[in-house]
Amino acid sequence: MECTEPDCERAGTVELHIPWDDNRLVCAPHARVLGRQDGVVADPSPDSGDELLE
Repeated sequence: MECTEPDCERAGTVELHIPWDDNRLVCAPHARVLGRQDGVVADPSPDSGDELLE
């Protein structure tokens, strides 16, 4: 599955649990940025180890 962020074609490797919105599946770079917001929990998929390094 692809990252849910607009104009991103990377693989979705991290599920973001967002208290004020629906959970989202995003790529590792977007998870690093969006996961810094208060209350957001980034949950990496254990099956996507290689993609997490991109």
